[in-house]
Amino acid sequence: MPNKLKFGKKVIEALPVGQSTDTYWDDSVTGLGLRIQPTGTKTFFFQGRTKGKLVKITIGKFGVLTTEEAKKLAKQHASDLTKGLDPRNKQNSEEKLATFGDMMSAYIDLLYSNNKYDAKAVESAINKNIKLAFPKIWKKTASEVNLDDCIKLVGKLKDEDKPRQADKVRSYIRTAFSEAINARGNVNAPKSLRAIKVTYNPARDIRKVEGSSNTDDRVLEKPEFVAYWKRLKELPEPARSLAMLHVLTGGQRQAQLARLTLDDVDLSSKTLTLYDPKGRRKTARRHVIPLLDDSIEYIKKLTEGGKYLFSCNGGVSPIHVGYLGAVVKQVNMQMENAGELAKGKFTPGCIRATIETRLADRPYRVSSDVLAQLLSHGLGGVQNRHYQRYDFFEDKLEALEKLYRLLEELPEPKAQVIEFGAVG
Repeated sequence: MPNKLKFGKKVIEALPVGQSTDTYWDDSVTGLGLRIQPTGTKTFFFQGRTKGKLVKITIGKFGVLTTEEAKKLAKQHASDLTKGLDPRNKQNSEEKLATFGDMMSAYIDLLYSNNKYDAKAVESAINKNIKLAFPKIWKKTASEVNLDDCIKLVGKLKDEDKPRQADKVRSYIRTAFSEAINARGNVNAPKSLRAIKVTYNPARDIRKVEGSSNTDDRVLEKPEFVAYWKRLKELPEPARSLAMLHVLTGGQRQAQLARLTLDDVDLSSKTLTLYDPKGRRKTARRHVIPLLDDSIEYIKKLTEGGKYLFSCNGGVSPIHVGYLGAVVKQVNMQMENAGELAKGKFTPGCIRATIETRLADRPYRVSSDVLAQLLSHGLGGVQNRHYQRYDFFEDKLEALEKLYRLLEELPEPKAQVIEFGAVG
């Protein structure tokens, strides 16, 4: 057999992930193979023959099973074959069920197959906070995992004063169980999820973790917002252009900005296209932002032939999602020392809330519909999904022009009054 290796933890961890499924074989246990999917999932299987027929059995996922455990199971299957027994019948009679780890891994595979932007982050969080932190629960049969087990997983993070991460883990577990239950009656669901065999979701009764939303009602007063803008102008590059572009594109979410590449910028039409993956949608919603002339200048300063737009190294790699937070924290300190803060410190999320609040107020009076389109929120309803076809482009551009005049303390243009001559 090609691709023969001496299976071991370090050897398997070092195997590359390709664009198609790759298969490797152990050089010490005949019939023991390893399948590596493009998603990165590595699964042990056994292959042999009985009564002239090919037998292929999935043993389990690497990480859930050690190489020693996989080898032991493969040897047991090989022994059954020499006795004329079909290991598949034995496996079915023992009703070997999927583990909790199998279910969580299948959920991760589902995120990757649906091209969810946060799949990698979810996988990392699950591996760190469940698989490595609670290996016994990870290996427990999925149908036997109960509410107490789920509380242990979530409660550990809450007790460590990590409410936001705790609630994320709660959400991942709850959703994984829900997807596995729904998959049983859905032939379109991944096979790995349909095989989980769970009928009850123990995580559905866990309440949302208090303090996880981090809702901040802080909105900058107009003088504070103007002072913030002036402070950004004094920053060194690339922080200056990054932070000012963040404001002039409407204070978009940092995670979305970090994904932007030069392919998302069209200088001829002066547009920037973001893709909003929030919610259950399988295809990210296309979100077009008009670019002011100043925004285009910031983009030119940030890009030097690299791929990424929001970058500190000319586009070679994207900024960390916490980068703007660090910039805002630095400006907070400067403003506090200068007595420019009227109501305390603020975060990048407050900039987004400030933009919406100030543009809705006098003298700008931007409508809630236009602000929703500019900031890409509240657009999941039936009207927006099926009936709304107006692109709001000119309205969004006008709103950003008003934002620029607000920051630069420029007056709003007044309507021109034309006097009609007396009727003769």
